[in-house]
Amino acid sequence: MWQGMKSVMVFDPKDSQVETDRKWREWMQHKSAVGDKYVPTAAETRKYLNKLENRKQRHA
Repeated sequence: MWQGMKSVMVFDPKDSQVETDRKWREWMQHKSAVGDKYVPTAAETRKYLNKLENRKQRHA
């Protein structure tokens, strides 16, 4: 599930170049920050939703 995890950094277009550079350096130093989250693929999401639907049908 964690294989191929991508990190995304969001920059504010209103930031100065200095501020953008600071954020970039900070992000590079803390790539494994707590804020990083795994985002499942579409196939993983469908599989998960199908499992939930199957559970509902079994208990109905």
